[in-house]
Amino acid sequence: MVPVTVVRLHEGQRAGFTWWVDDVLMDERARLAKKIGAPDVERWNRQMWEVRLFDQLIYNTDRNLGNLLIDKDWRLWMIDHTRAFKMFNEPKSRKNLAAQCARGLLEALRRLDQATLAAATRDLLSEGQIKGLLARRDFIVKYYDERIREHGEAAVLYELPSRVEPES
Repeated sequence: MVPVTVVRLHEGQRAGFTWWVDDVLMDERARLAKKIGAPDVERWNRQMWEVRLFDQLIYNTDRNLGNLLIDKDWRLWMIDHTRAFKMFNEPKSRKNLAAQCARGLLEALRRLDQATLAAATRDLLSEGQIKGLLARRDFIVKYYDERIREHGEAAVLYELPSRVEPES
């Protein structure tokens, strides 16, 4: 859901270079303006739930309709995370956490730890940003654990198909 981005030197300064998203049909702003519905509404909604959860995890304050791209397979791609990774311990908006969550995503959140995150974001995030992200992760996991206790796993967790096509 996020294109590959790497840090490289550009004109003597560190810069982020993002892989171009192939086969983009439109962004979310254009889809809404043209009143185009997704071909698979359930899959679409689940992708949107993941976008919202991710934005709460990284505390993205700049998600807008122009930085949600839709490709020819109706996969969502999130671009532009320049206003993220704040040091707050709770998500910006709990209401953006959906009633359901992809099982694999919740499992991945549970496995995320400070050492792994620090190694993956070395020289990109401060210790405070990492601690804030992990605190928000804990908040999100607790939210879904409570929903599972109240409503049962089957009502809260779902399987999201892989975004990677199987090799033939």
